[in-house]
Amino acid sequence: MGFLGNIKNAITGGAVKVQVQCPAVQRGTAAMIQIYGQAEAAGNVSGVYLLVRATERCELSDTDWEDGCQSTETVRGNHVSWEHRIPVAGAFQMQQGQQMQWQVPLQLPPDVGPSFEGHMISHNWEIQAGLDMTGNDPDSGWQAIQVY
Repeated sequence: MGFLGNIKNAITGGAVKVQVQCPAVQRGTAAMIQIYGQAEAAGNVSGVYLLVRATERCELSDTDWEDGCQSTETVRGNHVSWEHRIPVAGAFQMQQGQQMQWQVPLQLPPDVGPSFEGHMISHNWEIQAGLDMTGNDPDSGWQAIQVY
């Protein structure tokens, strides 16, 4: 890959394809998270990390009739109720085409809220694996997980 290709990968985060897999997580018990990376281009990695967050969401709608016309007002809100960054690996170099795998235990405190979907409120958990690199960090994108 040429100079311009390397610059494009640094800007877009395309130097490494990152995937993450997670089983259902029981609060207070460790679950093993699998992170996979495949280098699309050679590069220096400062570290590997796992982000974990939970978000409460609420949506309330109120329908009103006034002068024979129906109007609905919807109010939405969300709040990050828990988040954590877990370092997984230190600095290393990846060669083009190289595949790597990491495992990291995830143990959530027993007192955090579980996943749930209600009619008006929900509590959703998600994870994202990423590599610290120059430019935009390549990452897995946020993946929903189930927490019991």
